[in-house]
Amino acid sequence: MKAHAATSSIGSATVIVAMLEKTGTLKIASVGDCGLKVIRKGQVMFSTCPQEHYFDCPYQLSSEAIGQTSQDALVCTVNLMEGDMIVSGSDGFFDNIFDQEILGVINESLGTDEAAKALAELARKHSVDVTFDSPYSMEARSRGFDVPWWKKLLGAKLVGGKMDDITVIVAQVKTVVIPDDEGSGVELEKVGGEQLAAAGVASTEQNE
Repeated sequence: MKAHAATSSIGSATVIVAMLEKTGTLKIASVGDCGLKVIRKGQVMFSTCPQEHYFDCPYQLSSEAIGQTSQDALVCTVNLMEGDMIVSGSDGFFDNIFDQEILGVINESLGTDEAAKALAELARKHSVDVTFDSPYSMEARSRGFDVPWWKKLLGAKLVGGKMDDITVIVAQVKTVVIPDDEGSGVELEKVGGEQLAAAGVASTEQNE
């Protein structure tokens, strides 16, 4: 709310904010179609849901009065455990990569930095691949968007990635202490001088 009120730039944007509290609770607020997934023991155990007016038209915070506000945010909480992985990204990331691919990259990566860079690069490659049947193209077909009927007769269908800016953040919960009767909370391993989870960030920018 404060960031939106202080922004003077003309335009609009989706937003997602996540805050890990000392109690081990991850609080999430999202406006639009950015996303966040929690991975536990090799499986996606939580995913946020996109907000949209209609297909490919997400909620956005705008400099104009016609846009959404912080009051429209989808707010949720997730209780995290030691070793949990958090993958958050823009719609340009999640439109071009499947959950199984995310899990595979996370499993093969040596750390959060490596995972974030590998995920961003894989999503970028998919976004420019006109033959890739992406999450975006699959969702488009399910909403009634497809190639002309005469192409369908030839066996064609709407496929391809979606070129867009891609940002991904990967974080891992390093140490969690279960609260005792005296109310002590979570202790997170110090990484880079900050009492936070280990995290890696990567992004790519594409001009359509």
